[in-house]
Amino acid sequence: MSKHAVVQFGVVYALLFPGVFGFVPSPTNVSVVCHNFVNVLYWNYSNPTEQMKFAIKVEPYESPSQTVDTSQTYLDISSYSTDVEDDYLVLLTAHDGQEKSENVSIRFTYSKDYFDENKHKYKCSLDFPAVNTSVHKDVIEVSFQHPFKLYKQEIMNDEFTYTITHDEQMVEYSCFEDEDLCNAEVHFNQSVAGQCVELKLEGVIAGIPSYTYSNVCVPQPTPETEDSAISSHIKDKTGLIAALIGVGTIVLFITMGFVWLLCRKWSKIPKIPAFLRNVIPGQSPTTQPEPTPISKMTPQGHTPLLTDSFSYDSFPSSPTEKDCKENTILDDTVVDLPVVSEEDMEGEDFEGFGSSSDYDRPKFLQEMSPGDFTEGYGPRPPVI
Repeated sequence: MSKHAVVQFGVVYALLFPGVFGFVPSPTNVSVVCHNFVNVLYWNYSNPTEQMKFAIKVEPYESPSQTVDTSQTYLDISSYSTDVEDDYLVLLTAHDGQEKSENVSIRFTYSKDYFDENKHKYKCSLDFPAVNTSVHKDVIEVSFQHPFKLYKQEIMNDEFTYTITHDEQMVEYSCFEDEDLCNAEVHFNQSVAGQCVELKLEGVIAGIPSYTYSNVCVPQPTPETEDSAISSHIKDKTGLIAALIGVGTIVLFITMGFVWLLCRKWSKIPKIPAFLRNVIPGQSPTTQPEPTPISKMTPQGHTPLLTDSFSYDSFPSSPTEKDCKENTILDDTVVDLPVVSEEDMEGEDFEGFGSSSDYDRPKFLQEMSPGDFTEGYGPRPPVI
């Protein structure tokens, strides 16, 4: 018998009697679902025996390995993979009595530092936090909790970046763990009023992806809502105008105070001396010389040398003579003379003051020769 024929016979016999040669088939279709930090291992096995057991060995990259047996074709290994920042290698082996199969391995991780598309067939993920939406005018307001408050994992105590896609437009947002809620606004076209729109939310935190979809129905505007929008717009404008008036009033008071301070400061500047005001062009004296007080003096009347009863036998009175006579009447005449102090009266410069000059005497006509008349002056009036 040839060597090739012996090998073929041995393979057939081993398949027919696996227990004799210790041959146990390996599990198939091994997979892991790692979502929301719940990690479950699944596999398939055809024609298992009553003694069939499966050994699962979990080997973390940064901590010791652990092994667990089960007769089921799945196993929750979350308690053996609690460190979400670690990388895990899972080995699965089938046992039938004393015989065992070849092991089958699979890798998974939540950490972006360990993830390798060539080594990790499955990518772990998280559910996006529950999303609340509301519609106001032409804006959809979106709010949700930060993932750290939802999952309580220290690795998620970080900035959460996410995007919202609507109408083929993607907008990026972010929020931090100390915020009560993550808030975003999505603007939409009024043409979608009365319809429902779909929002796609995708986020990544500590390298762990998450996503969700949210359908938002935009109500059809009604007259009441339109009136409300108009009144709200008017209120916004009114508030803006009031704010501007308030700011303008404050600025006005500040300006008035500044001008008042400047005026007070300028009032303390000494005035220009009088001799400089005469020198500087355009500067006029600020004070006017005091007027000399003048007292009113009313001289007593006197008796003129010629009276109305005087007449010449040979010559009648002419109009010129009458005027001359009228000029001699000084009763009720008020003459303003300067007031002179006693000191001035005692001085030498006051000599002769008070004695009237010849021009102050009353005039009269005097006949020099027959037919020849001339003007003369009467006695001086008394000095008061």
